[in-house]
Amino acid sequence: MDTEGVSVGLDPHVFGYAERGGHPEVIYRDVRVPLDHILGEEGGGFAIARHVSGPGGSITACARSGSPSAPSISWSPLTRAVHVRDEPGAQGLIQDWIAESRIEIDMAREYVLHAAYLMDTVGNKSAAAEIAGIKVAVPNMALKVIDRAIQVHGAAGVTQFTPLAHMYAGMRTLRIADGPDEVHKMTIARREILKHHPGFRMHPLGESAS
Repeated sequence: MDTEGVSVGLDPHVFGYAERGGHPEVIYRDVRVPLDHILGEEGGGFAIARHVSGPGGSITACARSGSPSAPSISWSPLTRAVHVRDEPGAQGLIQDWIAESRIEIDMAREYVLHAAYLMDTVGNKSAAAEIAGIKVAVPNMALKVIDRAIQVHGAAGVTQFTPLAHMYAGMRTLRIADGPDEVHKMTIARREILKHHPGFRMHPLGESAS
């Protein structure tokens, strides 16, 4: 950081939260890097970044994404349903939410395991659609589960007095940080179409052409 030309710019907070270390801009102006400081080959930085954030990172992120939603159904709605929310119909409704959440979490986990299995057996390229699919399905699932827990907690669910708001912010951010849903869906759609129409090609803006 004390190299000439390196400075820190804006330090944005994510949904108002300041994570440890933050996400600051690092600005480089005419920075000269000594040859003995270079990691890898000159011009190879993008390949390193792709390796770090590639399919393996996606599987890890999706596997971890199942864990924030699990506490949301195990202690949050259940505790309030049994011990707090005794108004007519509330317990039945919340029990339905718990069941739905359990089903959705288990389905998402199986999807992740299936993608991981394909990566191991047929390779990352052949598993591209499944990898893209879990990037869409898992964060959206976690958001639904956490949102139900927030609703059960009422006003407290969006405050610092429960971890739910922070968990929701993290899951919503993941839908951008690991690539936007729309790009992943395009990957899935193209591969699905090519199964039936091998000559199909897609223009950069999304218009199809034969």
